[in-house]
Amino acid sequence: MQQRNFDRSLWRVSAVVLILLAAPAARAAARQLTAADLERLALERNRELLSTRQEIAAARGFVTQSRLRPNPGLDVTFETGRPLGSRGEREIEIGYAHTFETAGKRTRRIDVARVGVEIAELEVADRERHLRADVRIRFAEVLSARRNLEVLRDLAGLTDRASRATQQRVAEGEAAPVERALLQVELGRLTADRILSESAAARALGALRLTVGMDTDEPLTLAGDLTQSRQAVTLESAMASALEQRPDLRAARAAERQAEAEVALARAERTPDVIGIARYSQSDSRFDLFGTTASGQLAPVVDRDHTLTVGVSIPLPFANRNQGHIETAQARRQAAMQRRQFIEDVVRTEVRAAYEQYVASADALRTFDADVVMQAQEGMTVIRATYELGEVPLLDLLQEQRRLVDTQRAYTEILKDHYIAGAVLVQAIGAEVK
Repeated sequence: MQQRNFDRSLWRVSAVVLILLAAPAARAAARQLTAADLERLALERNRELLSTRQEIAAARGFVTQSRLRPNPGLDVTFETGRPLGSRGEREIEIGYAHTFETAGKRTRRIDVARVGVEIAELEVADRERHLRADVRIRFAEVLSARRNLEVLRDLAGLTDRASRATQQRVAEGEAAPVERALLQVELGRLTADRILSESAAARALGALRLTVGMDTDEPLTLAGDLTQSRQAVTLESAMASALEQRPDLRAARAAERQAEAEVALARAERTPDVIGIARYSQSDSRFDLFGTTASGQLAPVVDRDHTLTVGVSIPLPFANRNQGHIETAQARRQAAMQRRQFIEDVVRTEVRAAYEQYVASADALRTFDADVVMQAQEGMTVIRATYELGEVPLLDLLQEQRRLVDTQRAYTEILKDHYIAGAVLVQAIGAEVK
């Protein structure tokens, strides 16, 4: 019975250990992320974006402050003549002052603050627009570097196999020793290129982690490739969509409305506020005279007065009619209008350039497609087979191999350029290409 319990306990411990050992591998395997997954992760974890989002909370704080009315005032004064020898003189005053805002200042303050919240939200949306494009570009750079690395690894393996075959042919007297040396040099060149490609892939992956907001030791496996469906989009539709929904342009238009609200607020502040005043006072005076009380005793004559004062205080705007603030607000309105016009020009320029780049990369990809690479691979296979049969010299094999490497790299570069061009076009429009 004890042995059975011991075996059962040992089985449970072993199961727990296996689960703990398998957990990291399972997490790593589950961490296969597409470009869309990385975008969503970046929107949640990118520290710069999280910092920018705090501006929305700050703008909402200004709205809260703009809703508040001026605080009332309370003053209490006590007056006595005792220190100066007039012991019978004493007065107490309690005053209350309430400010009544005029010309709709509070409403105009709220209008300015509300537009500030809208601007902050649009600035966050614009940062998200740039962040999505950055993630897509980093994603393409990682896949491009890894694709070049895979090509070099495959060619290095084939070259190593050819080197061993050449050594055998040299040993049998069927090939010159110089061919073995040439293959060793070629193998060393491919190895050096592979090392550089591994470094480039590591740098690209590090940049992607930083953009997304992932730790350096956090497992990350990318899913997907550089191929993407070609979108049918016209320049006119792309331009119209960008001018309508680009967050930075919408923020510029909101800033123009905010400047208009600031001008209205500055003009309203020309009208002075009315301050209502209410004051109660109690004064006691004692005279050097004596009178009699109800019981007939002598007592000093005392006078006690209660007064209530009500009035208003209105500043007279003879010199200061808020002229400086009005001029400042008008200048800011003009600057906001010019900035909005400038951003509209920037949007048109960026959309046109991005569209032309996207169309050019699509044409290049259509011309230099996967069939070209496949033909180069088939030609390399034929040359290698004929070399192993001794029908072509080694230099032809090496030349064809380098041509294949250049072809693979050129195709990878075109794929990357087309992928990035699509990301840049989405960034310029401010929405997915449709």
